[in-house]
Amino acid sequence: MSKKVTVSLLTHNGARYLPFCLRSLFAQTFTDWQLMVYDNGSSDASRDIVTDITHGRSNVTILSSEPHNIGFAAGHNKIIRQSDSDYILFLNQDTLLAPDYLEKLVLFLDKNSDVGAVSGLLLRWDFNRIQEPNEGKTDVIDTAGLRAHPRFQVSERGAGEKEDSRYVQTREVFGVSGALPLFRRRAFTEVGLFDEQFFSYKEDVDLAFRLHYAGWQSFCVGEARAWHDRSLSGSNTDILSIAKNRVKKSAVGNYLSYRNHWFILIKNVALRDWLCYGIVIVWYEVQKLLYLLFFEPKTLLAWGEILQKFSVLLQERRNIRPKSIKKWIEKMSNYSN
Repeated sequence: MSKKVTVSLLTHNGARYLPFCLRSLFAQTFTDWQLMVYDNGSSDASRDIVTDITHGRSNVTILSSEPHNIGFAAGHNKIIRQSDSDYILFLNQDTLLAPDYLEKLVLFLDKNSDVGAVSGLLLRWDFNRIQEPNEGKTDVIDTAGLRAHPRFQVSERGAGEKEDSRYVQTREVFGVSGALPLFRRRAFTEVGLFDEQFFSYKEDVDLAFRLHYAGWQSFCVGEARAWHDRSLSGSNTDILSIAKNRVKKSAVGNYLSYRNHWFILIKNVALRDWLCYGIVIVWYEVQKLLYLLFFEPKTLLAWGEILQKFSVLLQERRNIRPKSIKKWIEKMSNYSN
């Protein structure tokens, strides 16, 4: 019998996290779910750990996998195409869920048929303190949903701030982070799943635009809690913070992040918004270009792929038919964060 929720777990060299992540999943108060696991080319013991922990559980399916990494987008799409549940939870291996996390999100989607995506309040998980009584859980916000800025940078709302009453509220957001979201399958499939051209990084942002254009709402349910071990810190909104975070990323991560940002600009920014915010967007990109010229010249090789895929991205743009998000940007600017 089909379960109401498919938990899609894409593992990749996550051996140290998986025992804790899976334990929190199996402790959920909501139980009408099935776990489907695809290993994305791990070189550590991730496959064996998942097999050992889930042995004997009837609601777990471990899919056959290839020895190489096919990317976040393609890996999750592979799982979703083999499932048929009403809802889909994308479970990052480096997360820890409160026992009622899934229950609260499912209840919210059940009550709100116009909502396509929902996430809880994700706080920072300091995995280096896992042996302490609180298991490394902090009160520092990892993400309270995605917010769009006039320069069309999309950032994690509240990132790096201390948790307070603003974030406990259930609030509509521009989109939800890919770390631990729950999607309505009908919404996710209607807009075409994750775009596999992105491989990894910002596929959640691209999806947020497409859901928005298709008329689906996204919400952050602040009472649903989870913890995420994210290596980056700060608000990710000012140039200095962005530069500091890029230093902490791998060269591949920086390359993909830059390339995929341009994929989004080409695919998803409406002409009206280019006319309204073009100067702001261009000035932001010029600053970024100058930084890359001096500190990350190899990242600029991404322009080879951007130009190569330009015609494909334009065709996708025609299919998407992007609309102005000016009202949404103004709405977010009126939030306290």
